[in-house]
Amino acid sequence: MIPGGREIRDGREYPRAPIVGVAAVVLCNGEILLVRRGREPLLGTWSLPGGALELGETMAEGVTREVFEETGIHVRPVEIAATLDRIVRDDSGRVRFHYVLVEWLCFCDNRDGPVCGDDAAEARWVAHREIFSETYALDATTLGVIESALKFAESMKR
Repeated sequence: MIPGGREIRDGREYPRAPIVGVAAVVLCNGEILLVRRGREPLLGTWSLPGGALELGETMAEGVTREVFEETGIHVRPVEIAATLDRIVRDDSGRVRFHYVLVEWLCFCDNRDGPVCGDDAAEARWVAHREIFSETYALDATTLGVIESALKFAESMKR
């Protein structure tokens, strides 16, 4: 405790400050890499692979590491596709999780795997048309990030 009764927290749940996170829209042969979250926040939901940036790590290094830890896939970060806030409050309105997420467009050269690891309960390659299905129930924010990344990837081909 610090003066005034406030707690100092360094953990991810009920943090004392926002946590910088990185995530990836990984494209390979027309498919997108998705993971089912194995931990809170959003336990059990489908999402993009990613996690918290570590001290001394660049965002590109962080997204490369996080994708590999969750899926065993080696990626090449290309461009930032979006930056957004992910704030989850508890029933009393307190901030339970607060991430500032930097979402990257990444490519991979080898579509092997994925092999699930770290924070992911499941990982798979999904065709673009399938990401809108109820199987994955991706939220509007995640779908918007994917669409932005796909548009950027398309513009690179020209």
